[in-house]
Amino acid sequence: MRKLLILFGFILLAATSAKAQENRGFEITGNYQYVRFNPGNGASGINCQGGSGSGAAYLKASFGIVGEFGACKFTGLPSGANAHAMSFLFGPRVYFHAHGRVNPFVQGLFGSDRFSAGFTGVGSGSTNAFAMALGGGADITLTRHVSLRALQFDYLYTHFGGASQNNFRLQSGIVWRIGR
Repeated sequence: MRKLLILFGFILLAATSAKAQENRGFEITGNYQYVRFNPGNGASGINCQGGSGSGAAYLKASFGIVGEFGACKFTGLPSGANAHAMSFLFGPRVYFHAHGRVNPFVQGLFGSDRFSAGFTGVGSGSTNAFAMALGGGADITLTRHVSLRALQFDYLYTHFGGASQNNFRLQSGIVWRIGR
């Protein structure tokens, strides 16, 4: 995880250097997120609700590098049980700038997911796994610097306990653009 954070730092530094040459700006986003986690092996899906935040540095007007942190709490668990997941993802995002107020985008983010669970009187534990989010969404411009992330939909792949989980994630929130 430490190497991943160092690599992300270098990517942001490179993006800052590119910004000095071509003023494309930064973006900060705060989202509500809903994840439908499918444990696999015949187990039924579980809902996970929470939030996420991301930062993006744009190398060109339509291409940027995104770093995202998300956390959610699983709902509908038996009494005494609790669980949550945290994701640390980064990767490229491409915007398709339209002439109107709606700007669609696609992205491919890679990193890790941390799953933690506990049960009263028994204890708790956590594990890390590879994670990948592939998807896109649309931003609606409200002002020069503020947009509404109307909808973001991602296929979220994780690999816990030697099994693959095919999940989906929905997000919506506010985007603040700096220098764009």
